[in-house]
Amino acid sequence: MSEQGFEGSWFCWKVEAIVPRGDGNMRKLLILAVVVFAAMYAQADPIEFTFLGWNGGDWQNGFPYFIHQDGAPPDAVEAAMCDDYVHGGMPGDTWFANVTNLGSQDVIKTRFDTIPGDDSLYSLLLYNKAGWLLLETQVEPSSEWLPINMAVWNIFDPSAPCNTECMAWQSAAQNEARLGFPGVDFNKVYIVTPVNQHDPDPNSIQEFMYIGEDSSSPGRATAPEPGTFLLMGTGVLAAFGRRFLK
Repeated sequence: MSEQGFEGSWFCWKVEAIVPRGDGNMRKLLILAVVVFAAMYAQADPIEFTFLGWNGGDWQNGFPYFIHQDGAPPDAVEAAMCDDYVHGGMPGDTWFANVTNLGSQDVIKTRFDTIPGDDSLYSLLLYNKAGWLLLETQVEPSSEWLPINMAVWNIFDPSAPCNTECMAWQSAAQNEARLGFPGVDFNKVYIVTPVNQHDPDPNSIQEFMYIGEDSSSPGRATAPEPGTFLLMGTGVLAAFGRRFLK
């Protein structure tokens, strides 16, 4: 039996011990709680990735780098942007990562979640700028991709090199931030962060961002963030409680 299965069985046994069989409504509510929180626990599992290679065979060419998610079809390769100038990685490296959808506006599992700034949302602001820059690669010619990537590196590491074109993209991202990123679909942006998110070893794998399917698209089945499950679960439990526990 898996650890999760054991925990679920233990909790159900506790339901048997605590709530008499005659109290059906309370039993249903507690069992529903088991299902909700088991789902939350399962969705927190990291995903294995493989680093396939760099654009043109050289990391200094910037976007795109190529990564592959374990279990995905062999041709389902993500064109990713490295947002992490300090850390490395070599083709063939495998690692486990937490995947954050930027549309959730929750960056607690990312590499740069603790960068000091003006307020508690400063790290999110930086990721929103980087996400906007990544999305610009969809409409900009490939000649702009390197300065865009350099701007992203410089957002999180001001000591990273930044030429004139890079600075222009930095200014453009800052301007979008002032406007509140109108019309920007951050649900398409995914952040792949090693489970050891603050690993100081520069030889350890870097963090990546890639453009995927819009997680909010109608009819698209997605794996919500654990925090989303918590909100969903508490809402379901509240509704259930109002109905049966009056």
